[in-house]
Amino acid sequence: MSFSHDERRRLADLLIAKGPEAPTLCEGWATRDLAAHLWIRENRPDAAAGMFVAAAQGHLETVTSQVLARPYDELVEAWAEGPGRFSPVRIVDRWMNLAEHFVHHEDVRRGQWMVDGTLVPARELSGHERAALTKAVMVAPRFILRRASHPVQLRIPGRLTLDLHPKSAAGGVVTVTGEPGEVLLWVYGRDAAHVTIAPQGAPDLRRGL
Repeated sequence: MSFSHDERRRLADLLIAKGPEAPTLCEGWATRDLAAHLWIRENRPDAAAGMFVAAAQGHLETVTSQVLARPYDELVEAWAEGPGRFSPVRIVDRWMNLAEHFVHHEDVRRGQWMVDGTLVPARELSGHERAALTKAVMVAPRFILRRASHPVQLRIPGRLTLDLHPKSAAGGVVTVTGEPGEVLLWVYGRDAAHVTIAPQGAPDLRRGL
């Protein structure tokens, strides 16, 4: 089994334990909204297109309303079962969902930060899990930070130093240092990540991306 598979089950268990109205790090989303997003993303590609294509957003909203009306525990368990036997997602799950499942798991774990600023400690991860997340850090930032206003250096001590020089970048290098999961969370715009940023007072390169 892959890390994304194990993380799917852990996230599902946490969603059930937290209930449908718990806060998440996804602004404006409670746990019910996140569960609907996860299910639609894998099971309704016609609606999921609205996450990226403006013309399909109305259809996404309609389908989301229908999915949100389902019993919460039933919805979570339907997603936890994973992609259907003949779904192409089943083939690429270990790569497609590695970052997705980890980031959304932490969205739920650290959701209280959105309410009162409580900073939840990072999870203890195995060497295998840290290695998997390091691979995600090698890929995701090249797309997410491609329009960053400054050059970026992502540092995972003992594992990785990744230098990014977007075409739009100017000024000095901003260095972000932390464990692989924490750097990945920062890249995905989560301010509850445990990272250090240098120089002190550097601009948030993720804003407006």
